[in-house]
Amino acid sequence: MKKLILSLVLMMFAMSLMAQPKPNVANTQTREKATMSCSKIILPTMPRQRTQRGVAPQKQYPDKFEAFICFEQGQYTYTKDGLDILDSVYKLAFDQENGKFYKITIIGYDDSQAISEQSTTLARERAIRVFDYFSSREGTEYIVRRTPSKYYHSCDGETECVIKYKMPFDFKWINLNGKPQAEKTINGIDLTSKAYILVENNPEEALGKFNDYYFPMQDTTLMTNNMSMLKMPKGALGSLTHTKDTIDAQMDLSFEDYVSFEEITNNYSLVPHKRQFILKAGYFVVKSNRQPNYESCKLKENYKPEITIRLPLEMQQNEARLKFFARTYNPNGTWEYKAVPTTKDKDRETKLEAIIGNFTAFQLDTIYVGKKVTEDEMSNYFYPAKEGEPGAFRALGGWLKPYKLDKRGTIIMKKDMEIMLRKPKE
Repeated sequence: MKKLILSLVLMMFAMSLMAQPKPNVANTQTREKATMSCSKIILPTMPRQRTQRGVAPQKQYPDKFEAFICFEQGQYTYTKDGLDILDSVYKLAFDQENGKFYKITIIGYDDSQAISEQSTTLARERAIRVFDYFSSREGTEYIVRRTPSKYYHSCDGETECVIKYKMPFDFKWINLNGKPQAEKTINGIDLTSKAYILVENNPEEALGKFNDYYFPMQDTTLMTNNMSMLKMPKGALGSLTHTKDTIDAQMDLSFEDYVSFEEITNNYSLVPHKRQFILKAGYFVVKSNRQPNYESCKLKENYKPEITIRLPLEMQQNEARLKFFARTYNPNGTWEYKAVPTTKDKDRETKLEAIIGNFTAFQLDTIYVGKKVTEDEMSNYFYPAKEGEPGAFRALGGWLKPYKLDKRGTIIMKKDMEIMLRKPKE
């Protein structure tokens, strides 16, 4: 009888244990399910791709998407499901095949409760925690992203590259207490105890204010004391488009003319030429730190003769029919000074003429103004000279000079030379 009673008591105790709830296990499961339905990533609907047999569809990446990271009340350490969503954002935004140039916005929110000493920095700490997640993936102070891209160089054409850049970001934290209901939601999602992430394609900020470089960046006109003019159109010396703005964008351009009688005659020399004699009536020096290399440039057709030099002529120079001479590349691989097509422009008020020549970026540094003559014509311009005489230079197996001095020290030139050069100062 005692054994029967003891058995009944044990059975009733066991049944009572089975009937009691298990708060720890049940509550944990409920919290995980609730949390999993809290953090989320929201992607836009992507357009359908036309598919072909045997061709794998290309990956599509959105121009913009959002994510919400949930935090437990009073905490700024993200939960496991929050970490899963952060991983999803990273996998999409930082995919090595993703060619978008993303900017990221991170906003932290508090628990929408009365501000206390503990909750004052809660929204900020949550935003910091999300920012630190992305920056820690690169082990840097900032969020660094690598984007497969292409840039176009005026000489080399289109080239594939990977652009590494510091991801632009907006970083905010907002206390929701006292805010109107409209400011407590985004797209109908309650922001309480969350961090909001917005990722959007923004090449202007990611690549910099100027992601296209032209040398020069704008039409540039340089003048000299003699009213000579150099006009350098935008991009005449090269261009580099769709790239990062950490390249050296400094443009150094100078223009000097040497057209006075003293500058030419005191150290006269003939323009180098194999078959003809080019007499110089002046020359220009155009220097630039941005100048394409002819031999290595693959797309020479991009460089048009659009760099303009304008030289006002003195009255007597109009008779000389002066032209511009610039280095020109020969098919045999040599450079030679050749005449550049020249036009004239007459000033309506002064009636003075100017000659205008157009050059390519390959024809800079020294550009001469003058005329071609034959050997038989040289005596119309120069006097025979001896080595060491003022103004003497070596030519035709001997020495020549462009002027001589009379007994009073006055400069005398042959008529053809005087017409070609600017008049000497008396």
